Amino acid sequence: MARYFLFGTLMWDDLLLDVAGEDVGCLRARLDGWSVERAAAGDWPVLVPGGAARGYLTADLSEAARARLDWYEEAFGYVPADVTVEGPEGPVAARVYRERDGAGGSGTPWSLTDWIARHGARTRLAAAEIMRGRGRVSTDDIRARRKIIQSRAQAVVDARAYRRPATKGGELGAADVTVEALRHPYDGFHRVEEWVIDHPRFDGGRSGPIDRAISHVADAATVLPYDAVRDRVLVVEQIRVGALAKGDPQPWLLEPIAGLIDAGESAETTALRETEEEAGVKIAAQDLHFVARYYPSPGGLAQVLHSYVALCDLPDDLARLHGLAEEGEDIRAHLLRLDDLLAMIPTGEAANAPLILSAQWLALHRGGLRG
Repeated sequence: MARYFLFGTLMWDDLLLDVAGEDVGCLRARLDGWSVERAAAGDWPVLVPGGAARGYLTADLSEAARARLDWYEEAFGYVPADVTVEGPEGPVAARVYRERDGAGGSGTPWSLTDWIARHGARTRLAAAEIMRGRGRVSTDDIRARRKIIQSRAQAVVDARAYRRPATKGGELGAADVTVEALRHPYDGFHRVEEWVIDHPRFDGGRSGPIDRAISHVADAATVLPYDAVRDRVLVVEQIRVGALAKGDPQPWLLEPIAGLIDAGESAETTALRETEEEAGVKIAAQDLHFVARYYPSPGGLAQVLHSYVALCDLPDDLARLHGLAEEGEDIRAHLLRLDDLLAMIPTGEAANAPLILSAQWLALHRGGLRG
């Protein structure tokens, strides 16, 4: 049995219950000699010497609750350390989670209220996936894919907040669907989900239980760079395992620049970053022209794409190799006359949906952009 002093995100009752799986009977307490600051590396709490940290003192934890808390904190690189805290009845021996690498603070106090407002909804969704990994994968595995877990969770938060115009149809909504079961047979870079739903039919009846499986991945931004003076575009070529898995004898595809949207990042910011990483082209936000926000294949893929065309200078020397070695990227850039790219659509040489969509948008708006 053990008691824990909680000073950071687990002081949020909703998240604490999600992680611990039960009420852990918290009381107000104080850890002298330490204070809580925003980490120098990002918006999360760390203990730094000096002052007094105020937080929660748990009751004696059950084995199950302690194991769940240890797993969650270890996944974020925190490990328990022994301390003495001032509880309501005097000094109490307890344990506190400290960053394993001893990362420093920023000198700025950390605010739980502000953190919940900025990151709370995403964090609870991410915590559910992290906790599902307990007993299935190692905490090293969780840490390795923590970025994609957070990105995927942020994409759900964004989708829930977005309201699409509905000038035709659209009378039914998510609230009309009954989710009878939701299973997660696989959590990885993609997450496989098996849904059993019952929904209203257009004839006024109900569907009855139907099974559907989807692959759930983070949202992404795509960019088709366009040089209006030279009237040409830049496309990238790389191997795509999806095409390989389909048996395509030509799994290297021509595509626009693309990248997953990190948690806390806008689609526009992703577009700017990926354009430099994948093509060596620096652009500004005002260079981006929005094409569309869309689901590429919502029958089996839970993902939203944000596509852009970027006005920029495309000199001959950009037709070279690009990509980040640490991400295993092997990318070749090609410069094409816009008319040549458009001619690839009916022949099937252009086989990537965002490329086709962006090229056709560009064909419609070329005159205005060149003007």
